[in-house]
Formats: sequence, C-alpha cells, structure tokens
Amino acid sequence: METTAPLLELHDVSKRFGGIQALSGIDFDVRPGEVHALVGENGAGKSTMMKILAGVIPDYEGQMVWKGRPVRLRNPRHALGLGIAMIHQELSVMPELTVAENIFLGRQPLAGGVVDWRRMFREAAAILEELGFGHINVREPLERYPLGVHQLAEIARALTSGAELIIMDEPTSALSPMETQHLLELTRGLAASGKSVVYISHFLEEVTWVSDRVTVLRDGQKIATLDAGQTNKEELVQLMLGKKAAFIEESYLHGRAVQDSRAGTRAVLELEGLTRPRLFEDVSFQLHAGEILGIYGLIGSGHFELGEAIYGLLRPSSGRIRLGGAPLGHGPRRAIDRGVAYVPPSRRTGLFLEKPIYQNVSLPWLAKISGFVPNVRKEIEVADQVTRRVGVRPPDPLKEVAFLSGGNQQKVAISRWLVEPPKVFVVSEPTRGMDVGAKEEVMKILRELSEAGVGVLLISSEPETVLAASERILVMAKGRVVREFVGETVTKEQLLAAAAGEMAAAATAR
Repeated sequence: METTAPLLELHDVSKRFGGIQALSGIDFDVRPGEVHALVGENGAGKSTMMKILAGVIPDYEGQMVWKGRPVRLRNPRHALGLGIAMIHQELSVMPELTVAENIFLGRQPLAGGVVDWRRMFREAAAILEELGFGHINVREPLERYPLGVHQLAEIARALTSGAELIIMDEPTSALSPMETQHLLELTRGLAASGKSVVYISHFLEEVTWVSDRVTVLRDGQKIATLDAGQTNKEELVQLMLGKKAAFIEESYLHGRAVQDSRAGTRAVLELEGLTRPRLFEDVSFQLHAGEILGIYGLIGSGHFELGEAIYGLLRPSSGRIRLGGAPLGHGPRRAIDRGVAYVPPSRRTGLFLEKPIYQNVSLPWLAKISGFVPNVRKEIEVADQVTRRVGVRPPDPLKEVAFLSGGNQQKVAISRWLVEPPKVFVVSEPTRGMDVGAKEEVMKILRELSEAGVGVLLISSEPETVLAASERILVMAKGRVVREFVGETVTKEQLLAAAAGEMAAAATAR
C-alpha cells in the first residue's frame, strides 16, 4: 500500500445544522490503495462526513484536498467526475428495471444513439461474475431478486463508474454470509489494484478484517485513527461509546443463553402450515404474550416474506394465521385493527423520508386522532409523546425523517406503533445498518414492549440482533423452519451453521 501523498484529505472540517454541531474540526485522509474504515454511533457524524466527501453537502467549514489540490465539490455528479463514488446504505435502485439497467443506470452504453442492449447485458454479467455472483440473470427485473441482490447492483454500479475512491456505506447489511465474504475479498482486491475505499460498517469483525486503518468518530469529533491490525472490537467499542457496551459483550463476542418465557402465558399469534410457494412452506409456530421470538435466516430464506404475510401484505396459498385464537383475516388494515404492528426490513419502504416525523407517526391513526377534520396540532402532540418515549434525537416532530440518522429513523418507525400498543409486534431487521449503541437502544424498546405483554416477532439476518433479545429462536432455510433454540446457550456460529450449513459458517470466520 502506498503511504506517500494522500489521495484525499479533510482539514479542520466542521458542519452545523441549525443548533446541532454535526462535525467539529475533522482531520481525515485516505491513501492510494487503502481501505480506511469509519466507525461510530448513529449521530456521531459519519453520514455528514461521507456526504461532504461525495458532494451531497457542499456547504461546510474547512478544506477538502483531492490529489494535492483544494477542491469544493458542488454535487455528486461533480464528485463522480473527479473519481469519487458512493454506495449509499439506503439503496437508489429501480426494482422494475433489469439488473443490468440498474448497474448502468444513467450511463447505458449506446450504439447509433440507442441503447446497446447486448453490450450492456454482456458487461453487466461480466462485472457480476467478477464479484462472484455469476449466477444472477442480468436480464431479469431486479424486483424478482431479494434485497441482497439489490445491494449488489448498487455496488456494481459504483465499481463500473471508474472511480478511484469508493465510499461504501454499510455495504454488507443486506448480504448473506457467503455474499459478505465475496464482497470483503473484492474490497481487498480493489485496494490491491490501487483503488481506495472508505468503508463504513457497524459489523466490527468486518472492519478489523478488511481495513488498513480505522477512524472512530464520537459526537461529531474524531476520537482516534488506528492501524486495523493493532486494534480489536473491544477497543473500538470503548472508543465509540466511551463505555462498555452490553450488546457487544453479550451477544456479539460471546454466546447468549436463551431462556424460555412461555410458562403460564397464552399464545397471542398462531401459524399453522403457512405456505406461499417459492417463499415459505409449512411454517407452524406460536408466539406467546410477553415473548420475544427471534426468527433468523440468511437472505432468501423466506423469513422476511413470512412477516409480510402475517401483516397481510402477502396472501398465503394455504395454512392459517390466528390472533388470540380467532382467524386474523387478510390485509394490513385488518391486521392493524386487530392489534398487529409491522416494521419492514427497509426503512425506505416503511417511512416517508421527505415528510416530517409527526406525519410518519400519525399515518395509521389519522381517523382516531383527527376524525373527519385534520388536526395537525393533535398529530404533533401524539407524535411528540411517543417519539420522546423511544428517544428520537433530535426530539422535533416537525423535522423531516430524511435528516435523521438511520437509528433515529428506525425509532420513528417503531414509535408509530406505540400510539396504541399492539398485541403482536412483527419487526424485520430492526437494527440493520446501526451502530452498537443504537442497536442497544432499539433492543431496549423491544424488551419494554415484551414486558408490557406484547408478543414480539423479531426477524433478522443479523445473528447478533437475534441473539441480543430473543427468548426463543427459530432458524429458517429455504422457506422452512429447520431448527429451534430454547433453554440453551446459543452462539453466532451455531445460528449460521443451522441456517446455511458448516461451510457457510466457516466462510465468515476471519
């Protein structure tokens, strides 16, 4: 790795949003052929800093230097023209278009003034083959593939742009362990070829394995820049939070004992033989009042679609869903009326990012809050109560959700369902793309709901998330429940082995 002149530098960079100091005096540099990781809690300033690097935020104090020359990026197109590309955590794909069209979105190869489809398909297939995903049919609409492939299309788009610096914001948050391993190896390959990568991730095992250096942010300030080979997860957590994190200590570094809490409680949700061809098959289980039941599976295992079916977004072809002993019925409105809440795996689909917090919270309850006449004051009042309860920061119901960190966006998605506490709370990927501190806060909310008697169905492809709070864990693979863990100590490796076999578990070993 070259260690001479940096490719990119930030000098004394600061950014304020109103009364909030998002960044304060940041010095940062990326060397040619380096993977430089950036870690920190939600709200630490990572997103603001990356948006400055990518040209999304042109107005800030301080100086950016690109290849030895001061530069002020005007917009993302300007950044891309210089050779800086960013892969955003919240994807910007167009699912109705083909995989190839998404990879070459906005720069399709032309022949005689029209799209050269044959060349586009050929080049898209080649890049996916290089990424280790040659089995994906680039001619198929992207919407036919799971979320992990959507992430890959975004990654491939950045890689084909010719960028010298690639900013990866939580690039593996929707990938399976095998897909993650491919991406990490690819990232190291990019560095070996001379490209530079800024790698943002809350998966600290990935950070210490893939990066050359790690910079830690906390409360908008740079705390330290460390050689990745000379640090470890425990030290990074200490620097990020300034204290020991129970979430990491218990559910990430070690195994966790899952204790059965069903004794003496009633089943609030029952699934019997639930089937939807090619998605899930013959799924049966009970969720009890006050229980947190984790459902773990790799991307494509059918667990996310199962959550959609319970909420009424998907209609099973056979089987039954009962709530409190009675048939649940069909459709989201019916589910809400019966006391079922649902948070989808993608914040982009679950929230109106361009709308203020209060409108996102009040949406399912407008008829009860306002009646026939809109009552904005009452909506704001209700939203303020529930968002303060879960600790949304900043506590401003008028603030647009798009300007919140990922962790606070998820708190908004959860607080929506606290206006009238549900009987069953189905939450998919509740902590995807969050730092350890924000994860712990969300887990605390779910525990409080269970203590109040709510049955919580926690669905995730992150083993750490399932281990953090579940009192019982079901593992799904290829649409079926293949293992149940209860009354025993469970490790991350055991979950991976059950979901994908020993080979997949071994592939994630660093």
